This record gives sequence, structure tokens and C-alpha cells, in this order.
Amino acid sequence: MVRDPLIPRLVSTTEAAEALGCSRQYVNTLIKEGKLPAAYAGTTLVLAEDTVRRYAAGERFGFPTLLVIGVFDRAADRWVEHARKAVPPDYEMPERVRPEDIGVAAGEPYRVELVDNQGKTLAVKTVDAEAVN
Repeated sequence: MVRDPLIPRLVSTTEAAEALGCSRQYVNTLIKEGKLPAAYAGTTLVLAEDTVRRYAAGERFGFPTLLVIGVFDRAADRWVEHARKAVPPDYEMPERVRPEDIGVAAGEPYRVELVDNQGKTLAVKTVDAEAVN
């Protein structure tokens, strides 16, 4: 098999611990606290080898955030989640969010929340029906 160069080399938490000179449990703590990026490959928690090297060298990471798009459900009289879109860590909420950019029907009120990787809301933009029309 030929290795795809676009897929980063992955290491287990045990291998990351060896590279960082700490215990596997500490690596798991760093991951859980949001200080070290990781993902699941099936049921195995893995990290990018380059990320582990960079962390060992002292680099700390910003995490991607999400735009959570909500629409107002008049029948339920509440906001409901319409979609989620990943954004880069350096994303800043624009002054104006256009409905066509986020997949919301024109003329409908919508709300856009910028959320961090821990679920904390960083910014909110709400556009009511009068402002849309």
C-alpha cells in the first residue's frame, strides 16, 4: 500500500505520552481539557504526530469553533438549530451575516452563534423578520 501524503501520520495516546515524556493518563487529561487536539479513528483516540511534536516544542493550540445557525420556530415559539458549520480558529463574526451564506430561507428570522470547542458562546447575531425584509 502507498501512504497518502495528504493524510497526517497518526499516533496513539501511548505513543504521544512517550514523545512528550509523560503518562498516557496525562495526555488524556490534556485532550479532555481541550489543550491537545485529538480525534477518534474508530474506537482509538489518535493524535497527529506533527501536533505532538509541536506541543512538545512548546506550541499551544487554538481550536476550531462552530457557527450554529438557528431559525425561529413560530409554532414552538423558540429558536431551533438549523445547521452547524465549522470555522477556523481565527474566525471573527462579521458585522452582517447574509441568509444565503448560511443556508437560511430569505425573509425568515435567523440567529448565528459563534461557539468555541467547549460549547461556550463567543458571539451572537440575531436578525429578525423586519430586518430581513
